[in-house]
Amino acid sequence: MINNKHTNTYILGGGYMKNVPDKGAAFYQAIIGNRTTANVLICCFAMSPDKWQEGFETDRDLITMFNGDTTLSFKCADMDSFTDQIDWADIIIFRGGSSQELIARLNNIQDWREHISHKTVVGASAGVYMLSSYYVVTDSMPRLTEGLGLLPIVVAAHYRSTFIHDGDINKSRIFWDEVDELMESQSEGRDIIKLREGEFLLYSE
Repeated sequence: MINNKHTNTYILGGGYMKNVPDKGAAFYQAIIGNRTTANVLICCFAMSPDKWQEGFETDRDLITMFNGDTTLSFKCADMDSFTDQIDWADIIIFRGGSSQELIARLNNIQDWREHISHKTVVGASAGVYMLSSYYVVTDSMPRLTEGLGLLPIVVAAHYRSTFIHDGDINKSRIFWDEVDELMESQSEGRDIIKLREGEFLLYSE
């Protein structure tokens, strides 16, 4: 069990969690752990609202498929009842998408962080970025921008991926080498976390 001051368990994913030989089985099983029952809240705020139901159903089906012996209940997060939904949940999953949209929507929900205690909190891609102190923006030039700082980490998801440069391996290598230097120079004692697509880790402060 991983503990911090809120005794939460954090699972951080690098994005495209099915892009591994086991199709994401280890990740989706780690989310549930050894529970026999679980209430799972899936937050799709990083996506456009018309995609929330689709994102919810995708994660719900994958979690169910890889945890067949567990009794699971699911809810799709909505902004009006988010804090009540957090109180109900054992597990909160922040899906990928736009980190800026996710952060902006969460900033419009009062005191939601105070409700996250004794939970499993999962972030994938944009979800990890939101949890971080700083994260790498994958524009043409790498830079760091602020997350919401729930965890004292500097993070890069989709690490060493070539999609930013349309598969150009040389341009991608140069970009990620610059990311490495940037993260080292600006970490200021925070943990540096680099997650390739499909990778995940458990984090404790």
